[in-house]
Amino acid sequence: MYEHSCATAGAIGCGYVARANSEDELKSKVIEHARKKHGVQGMTDTIYTYLRDKAKKA
Repeated sequence: MYEHSCATAGAIGCGYVARANSEDELKSKVIEHARKKHGVQGMTDTIYTYLRDKAKKA
């Protein structure tokens, strides 16, 4: 199980938390949320690597 929290990644005011069974599923959820709520139009490898490194693996 993977878990991403926007607050942990630095977006302190955002309470979004995503949970997924695989890294690919988590990536899909995080990309969609970043696009809709944070205006990120293109998820670069650098941004995703940072977010992935902040995610928890349970």
